[in-house]
Amino acid sequence: MFHTLVNKLAQICDFEPKGNTVTALAVIWRDGRICYVFASNRRRTPALKNARIGLKAFLDILKSNLEAETRDSDEVMERRLLGEILSRNNVRVRSYLTALAKELSTCIKKCDAAGVEGMEARDAMTRLAQMLPDPNKDGQKGDNYINSMIRFIEAIRENSTSPLRRYISARAAEDDKMAKGGSWSTVRHVSGRLVAYQYAAQTPVQAHHIWADTELFRDFNIASVRSSQSYPAEALNLNPMTTEAIMHRAPGCTQAQVDAYKQHAAALQQYLLDSKLERQWKTRALDPIVHAEMLLHDWLARTEGGIQAYRFFHNWRYIGTSKPVCRLCQEYFHVIATPVRFRSGHPNTYLNWRLPDMYYVGGEDSAITTSSIERARRDWCEILGRMKGRVYAAVVQVLEEKVSDKKAHDSNTYTDKVSGVKEMDRLAGWLEHVQLG
Repeated sequence: MFHTLVNKLAQICDFEPKGNTVTALAVIWRDGRICYVFASNRRRTPALKNARIGLKAFLDILKSNLEAETRDSDEVMERRLLGEILSRNNVRVRSYLTALAKELSTCIKKCDAAGVEGMEARDAMTRLAQMLPDPNKDGQKGDNYINSMIRFIEAIRENSTSPLRRYISARAAEDDKMAKGGSWSTVRHVSGRLVAYQYAAQTPVQAHHIWADTELFRDFNIASVRSSQSYPAEALNLNPMTTEAIMHRAPGCTQAQVDAYKQHAAALQQYLLDSKLERQWKTRALDPIVHAEMLLHDWLARTEGGIQAYRFFHNWRYIGTSKPVCRLCQEYFHVIATPVRFRSGHPNTYLNWRLPDMYYVGGEDSAITTSSIERARRDWCEILGRMKGRVYAAVVQVLEEKVSDKKAHDSNTYTDKVSGVKEMDRLAGWLEHVQLG
C-alpha cells in the first residue's frame, strides 16, 4: 500500500507530457519531521516551486480532514482530491482529451457494423465521445470543467467491465503486434491514464485512514531536488557507429562470438539499419539528463543519513516514480546494488540519459585533490563499464531474436510491442563513447 501511495503522489506531480516533469518521490525524516522530497527530469526553479505548492495543497486536504471534528466521507474526499489533481495536471489532461477526441472518432468508424459486438461497441464509444469535455475550451480549472471531467472518467471506468473493453483490447493487441501504435492502442492507453487519476485520488484517502495516528499527513515538509545540469558540449560531439563497429567492441567476448554477432548485424542491413542509426543520431537533439529516480537516489546518498533505513518513513527504503523505471536506470541500480527499492520498470531506453555527477573531496593539498578526482573517475568508469556489459548482452539478444521488447508508451500499458533494434544499438554506441567531463 505504501509503495502505491508514493507512486501516486509522484504521478500527481507529473504535470505535463513529453517527460520533462517525470517525478520521483520519497518520504523521509528530515529535521525531526516527515519530508516529502521529490526530483523531476527537467524542471527549473519556478516549476519546482509550483510542484511543491501543488503537492502541499493536495496533502493539506488530507491533513485538514484528519484534524476536523467531523470528517468528510471517503467519496467526498476522493472528489476533492481528484478535482485538485485535474486542476494541477490540466496540460497533461488536455493532451489526453485531444488524443481521445481524434482516435475515438477513428475507432467508431472502424467498428464492425455487421456484428452485434461491433454495433454495441460503436454505440458505447459514441456515448463516450459525446461526454468528452472540449480540450480547447477555456476555464479548464473551473468547477464545471472539473465536474465534467470527473463524470467522464467515471464513465470510462464503468465501461472497464463491459464488453467494450474486451472489444478495444482485442484490437489494441493487434495494433501492438503490428508495431503500429494505432487508434485502438491509443484509446486504450489514454483511457487507462485518465482512470489512473481516480486511483491517484482513492489511494491517499485509504492511506490517511491507515496511517491516521502517524505524522505522515499531519506534520510534514515538502522539498525538491534541483534537476541535473546540461552535459558539457564537448562530450556530445560524437559520430554514430555502425552496428559492426559496435559489436566489434563488445566487452568480454571471444573473437568467434564477435564474428557471430557481426553476422546477426549484417543480416539486418537489408532494413538499412546503419542508415537508420545515423539518421536517428543526427536528427535527435543530444542533451542528456539524470533521470528523476537516479537524481533523488543520488541526493539521498550524498546527504546526511544517506540511504540508511532509519532515514525513511517506517524504515521503508522506497523511491516512487510517476512512470515505471526505464531500462538504463534499472541497470544502474542493479550495478550499484542499492538497498532502496523502486517501482517495476519498462524495457525502453533513451538517448538523452546519463549517469549522475561524481563528486570528490578537495583541499589545500593538490595531491589529495588529484587523488580524489582520480578515485571519482575510476568509480564513474567502473559503473559505466559494468552497465555497458549488461547493455551489450541485451543488444546481442535483440540481434539474435530480431525483435525488441520496446513499449509504445513508457507509462503502464502492459502489452509487449515488436519493434526495431535501433534504440538499444544507439544506446550501446553512446555508452561506448561517453567520456567523463
